[in-house]
Amino acid sequence: ARARFASAGLKKCIHSRRIRGAVVVVVAARDGKERVRDVFASVLDRARCVCGDSKSRVALESRAGAKDAVGERPFSDAVFGFVFSMLAFGALGMVDESIKSVYGARAAPFMCGSWASLSVLAFGVVDAPPMRLWNVLVGTVCSAAIATALVGACGASWQTRALSLSLSTAFMMRLGAIHPPAGALAMIIVDNAAFTSLGWTALAYPALVGSLFIVAMSAACQAAKNSFEFEWSDVVDAIGGRWRRR
Repeated sequence: ARARFASAGLKKCIHSRRIRGAVVVVVAARDGKERVRDVFASVLDRARCVCGDSKSRVALESRAGAKDAVGERPFSDAVFGFVFSMLAFGALGMVDESIKSVYGARAAPFMCGSWASLSVLAFGVVDAPPMRLWNVLVGTVCSAAIATALVGACGASWQTRALSLSLSTAFMMRLGAIHPPAGALAMIIVDNAAFTSLGWTALAYPALVGSLFIVAMSAACQAAKNSFEFEWSDVVDAIGGRWRRR
């Protein structure tokens, strides 16, 4: 009798555990579906926001109904950002090709990957703090110096890469000169043998020279954005007006 009672109790315990496990699985599946539904709803809300007007933005609202869009600007900002980015990198590309054609295989590297992230800040954002002249000068020189010194002392390795980036970030924070492209420059100097071979020259050429040129182009771009603002509807009206006059 005791054995039968114990067996019945064990079966009941197992059964109750299975029920609880099934309940947990059902609740988790329901929560998962709700989260997926929320994600799709969020994506749709952002799609409606983007398609609902022609504004340029640094970032969309954090959630549906929120009014915390970052850097909302006229449509003209996207146009001028495209134009000045093309002009800047077209000019840099021509210089790069000229150096290669004159010096051939002996040419020092010119095009720097950190300029790509710099251009996004320069032409995609208005009055971005990392684009201030102090940030560009101090961040670039500081990161290049740290990476060059560490490569010279320890050689190029993953430890050197990690230490270069971390020290560069800490120094930029301490000096009030946060400049994201400078972090990319530190990694380039460690990982790219052509840039590593430049030694201390890397502090000025090519990173700082190209960065200052992009900063100058950025200033021209900011002036154009602030002086000639227009929306997509203005473009449509202008084209429609000319078409009607014809």
